[in-house]
Amino acid sequence: MNDLISMSDLVALAGDELITYSRKVAKHFGKRHSDILRAVKNMECSTGFRERNFALTMIDVRGPKGATRQEPAYTMTKDGFMFAAMGFTGTKAAELKEAYIAAFNDMAGQLRNQSADLWAQMQALISKEVSSQVRASFGSHLMLKRKKELPSLREERGLLEGQLQPSLLAH
Repeated sequence: MNDLISMSDLVALAGDELITYSRKVAKHFGKRHSDILRAVKNMECSTGFRERNFALTMIDVRGPKGATRQEPAYTMTKDGFMFAAMGFTGTKAAELKEAYIAAFNDMAGQLRNQSADLWAQMQALISKEVSSQVRASFGSHLMLKRKKELPSLREERGLLEGQLQPSLLAH
């Protein structure tokens, strides 16, 4: 898995977007560049996905005798790279897939922990609401205090409920 640590060699920053190049992908995975070009060209994805994540360009390539020639290459976003790499085979591809799965599992664990913390906050809020309601039943002065507390309690409940109910973004 040490090769995955050097994945930073694959990534470049273009403006505010992380990208990689098809030649770097070919080198990293030990594939011929023409195979990467063909894989991207024949990828079964939507036109919109292809347009957003793969840009065909021409690059200068130095030949064995030092002469430079123009060859096609792709610039890929992170999503484009992952889509393409998930179709690769071999040891490095398997390592990448395992690392990707591990990252997802780690994120799921973080979300579970965050959710447990949010539920603890919700339980504390419910306890506060019940206490406020009980105090208000003992007299008008305490009822006025509850009336002042209600907007912030409702706002806090709304925020917690929103955080407890995450949603997937539609593309």
